[in-house]
Amino acid sequence: MPGPLCSNELGEDWIDPGTLALTRHRPPVPHGINSCQDNPRALLTQQVLLSPALQETVQITDNLTAPMTWDSYWRLAYDRADKVLQAQANELLRRGNITRLEFDELVKARNRLVEEFRKPLSPFGKQYSEILKPASKLPQPGELLAKKGGVEAVLESVGKSRATVNRLSMVFRVAGPALLMLDITITTIVVMKAHPEGRGRVAAREYTGLGFGVAGGAAGAWAGCVTLAALGSPSLVVPVVGEAAEGTLCVVGGILGGLGVGWVGREAGKATGEAVYDFVTTFRWE
Repeated sequence: MPGPLCSNELGEDWIDPGTLALTRHRPPVPHGINSCQDNPRALLTQQVLLSPALQETVQITDNLTAPMTWDSYWRLAYDRADKVLQAQANELLRRGNITRLEFDELVKARNRLVEEFRKPLSPFGKQYSEILKPASKLPQPGELLAKKGGVEAVLESVGKSRATVNRLSMVFRVAGPALLMLDITITTIVVMKAHPEGRGRVAAREYTGLGFGVAGGAAGAWAGCVTLAALGSPSLVVPVVGEAAEGTLCVVGGILGGLGVGWVGREAGKATGEAVYDFVTTFRWE
């Protein structure tokens, strides 16, 4: 005898088998969820709309942003150290007099900051920094005096960093962690939605691909930077077009290289992860 979905004509659910409006039934739920289950809302939380296009976009983009996010945090630390240096210079300016030794030590401290904070950067970050400010050509005290024309002019800018680089690093510092967490989340969802019997193989494929993708993105960003920057300066040290144009070419090349090589690295990582998993799970000692 026909009746409402999930009603039980043999049990106590039927108040009046001939009147649908008086028949007990479960609350309505989204289409595709089985309302006959004990907890349909729990099932609803398991329904994840994961578009393949979204997944690929996030994964490809994260290959690039992960290493650049690392550089952006070191840029933030460098910028704060610069502010401390500028505060020292401002104190000397307020005092009204400065010895030559104090001036020399302040400029040398600035150069040491540049060199030390450049060491932990990614290959792309080091190359980009070298293009904008070669370590072999950091200005010495006498050169700054000749260029700026006076002690006051040098001290007013000794702790200032490039605004354009700060803005670029801020973008990666904000977007990078969010995109990385989204990539890890999507990867985990793909693993958890796999069939239990093949979940280990899927986990090996996806997480190895994630690691290879980040490594490939770092290598590709450096290679792309070097390649395009060479168009602006054959030596990468003595700019022909100018450091601003050369730096822009480096960033563009880094983005393109990071995306491309990162994607290749991720695909290679997936294949490697599957191969290693198959070898480990099927290997038998004779």
